[in-house]
Amino acid sequence: NSKTQYSIGEGWYLKNIEKDKSLNAWAATVNKKGQSLNDILRSVFDNLYTAGNAYIEIIRGKFGSSKFVKVYLNSFLDCRLSMLEDNDTPISIFKSPEFRKKGVWNMSSDDFVELPLYTGSSIGKEWFKDSKGNEHTIIHLKNEISGYDYYGMPSSVSSLPQQILEYKAARYNIDNFDNNLVIGGVIVLQGNLTTDEADKLGNKIIQQHAGDGKRGRYVILTSEAGIENSKVIPFEKQRDGDFIEFDKRIEEKIISANNWDAFLAGIHRQSSLGSGGSAYIRSIFSIKNATVIQPIQAYVIEKFLNPLIQICDSWMGTKWSEHEVGIKPVTPISFLGDIDVNAIITKNEGRSVIGLTALDQVEGSSFIKQQTKNSVEQPAINNE
Repeated sequence: NSKTQYSIGEGWYLKNIEKDKSLNAWAATVNKKGQSLNDILRSVFDNLYTAGNAYIEIIRGKFGSSKFVKVYLNSFLDCRLSMLEDNDTPISIFKSPEFRKKGVWNMSSDDFVELPLYTGSSIGKEWFKDSKGNEHTIIHLKNEISGYDYYGMPSSVSSLPQQILEYKAARYNIDNFDNNLVIGGVIVLQGNLTTDEADKLGNKIIQQHAGDGKRGRYVILTSEAGIENSKVIPFEKQRDGDFIEFDKRIEEKIISANNWDAFLAGIHRQSSLGSGGSAYIRSIFSIKNATVIQPIQAYVIEKFLNPLIQICDSWMGTKWSEHEVGIKPVTPISFLGDIDVNAIITKNEGRSVIGLTALDQVEGSSFIKQQTKNSVEQPAINNE
C-alpha cells in the first residue's frame, strides 16, 4: 500500500531535539512480539486505509519494582463497540476471536474481555485490571464518514463495485489458467469396456491433458458399440467478453476513490507533454501530501502518539511529553534531477572527470555554463 508507505515515511522523530535515549530505547520494542513503535504506526495507517478502524491496546503494569507500558494493535475482526450509554456514546470495546465466526454470537463472559475506551478525561475509569494485575485500555481510531456514527469506513468504499469487478476479472483469469472454466472436450470410447476399465483409461487421459501447462479437461463416455467408432470431440473454449482487456476506467475510479494518484501508486502510463517529469511528479506529491498524508499524520499524532506519551509519563515517571513528536515524510523524487550540473562545476572539474588536461587558471576556474542575471534556467521536462 503506497499510501501507508508515504504516511509512515521514515517513522516518528522528535522535532525539538535529536534524540531522547530513554524514549528511543523504549520505542525500539513496545510489546512482547518485538514490534517497534514504527511497526505499530505502520499497521495503524494500514488499518485506517484498508478497514477504516484501528484498535490500539495499551497495557501498563509492574515487573518487580519497575513499571512498563506495552502497546499492541488488535485486529479489527476481534473488536466490537459496546452498547451506547446515556449520552449516545460507547465507552468500551468487546474483544474476542469469536467475532470472526459467522452467525449470531451467543457468548458467555469467559469468551470476551471488555476494555474501556481511553479518552483522557476520567483516568480512574479507563483501565481494566486483569488477573495478573496489569491494566488495559484501548484507543479507537477511525476514518469518519458521514452517516456512520460509531465505526469508521475506508475511504475507498465508494469504489466497492469497481473493486469487486477487479477481483472478478482476476478470479476469471486464474480459473481460466487452472482449468479453462469449461470442458476441453469429450472422448467417446465405444467398445467392450467395463466401467472400471473406462475409469482407468479416463484417469490416464486426464493426467495427460489436464493441469498446469496442459490444455483443457476431457469427459470420458463409454459405449459397448464397436471400438472403431471411438472419437475425440474438442470443444471451442474461446469466448467473447473475456476480462483480459479490462476497462482502465475501473482502475482509475478505484484510485480516485482512495484520494490517491496513479504515479504515487507506481502505475506508470504513457503521458502527454509535461506529464511524467520530475517536476510534475513532485507537484502531484505536494498536493497529496497536503490533502492526504499530513492530515492523517496529524490525526494519528493527536489521537494516539500524544496520549500514549502522556500515559508513559504518568505511569513510568518519564518526561517525554516535553518533546514535540512528528512523523518524518519521504518524497518520491528528489530535486537532484533538475539541477544543471554544468552550472555548478568548473571547466577544469569537468575536464578532470572525463580525463582531459586542465586549462589555465583563469579559464579553468569558470563554470561550464555561465548564467546572466536576466537568464533563468527552466527545469527540463523528462517524459521518460
